[in-house]
Amino acid sequence: MHTFFTEKFARDGEYAMLLDRERDHLFKTLRAKVGDQVELFDGRGGRMLGVVSEQRSVKINFAEQCPVPQKKLHLCCAVPKRAKFDTLLKQAAELGVWSILLIECERSVAKPEGSERWHVLLQEGCKQSKNPFLPQIESPIPLSARLQELKNAQITPFFGAIRSEERMSGCGRELAWLVGPEGGFTDAEESLMRSFGVRGLNLGPYVLRLETAAVCGLAVLRQSLENDQ
Repeated sequence: MHTFFTEKFARDGEYAMLLDRERDHLFKTLRAKVGDQVELFDGRGGRMLGVVSEQRSVKINFAEQCPVPQKKLHLCCAVPKRAKFDTLLKQAAELGVWSILLIECERSVAKPEGSERWHVLLQEGCKQSKNPFLPQIESPIPLSARLQELKNAQITPFFGAIRSEERMSGCGRELAWLVGPEGGFTDAEESLMRSFGVRGLNLGPYVLRLETAAVCGLAVLRQSLENDQ
């Protein structure tokens, strides 16, 4: 069953309001016919099942509001080059990341100010994984400011550290994974993170690319978050 994004939650018996690109995909690319079943989500926990009706419409026959997860995972990362970031956004959505909090580091190169395309890519990741919650993405701010935000929100942060093996249990219900730019965090930035209580997480003996480190770290923290009672 194909999944589509809608900006408005529709109840049983109502008709879904599809974005133009979603409507084109359903009827022009997939050539949907009357009676075909589809799944929709609104990115805020709303999940709907519908059936293609006359005049290229989708009538909802089941709708539910998924509960907001009690445990949340956040990604704090420097922005890589465009193609790498496109892939990373989809993967973050597939891993159920709650928010993507961009950071500016000493070795940062790319400093985009935001893009509608980012949200489309996040929607694609959610459709692929059936994740009903669209991750929120925030524009880059200095690392120090982001660390203060995490502290104020009582979110437990981690970063990749080859020579570190710190405990991952008892970290609370919200975790953040910090990933630096291609050149990595500087020694001064690592000291700053340590001063904010950021814990080191060892992902192995080798230096990883930004997008590899992001996905690996998120997967490890996701598993830890689910296992921590």
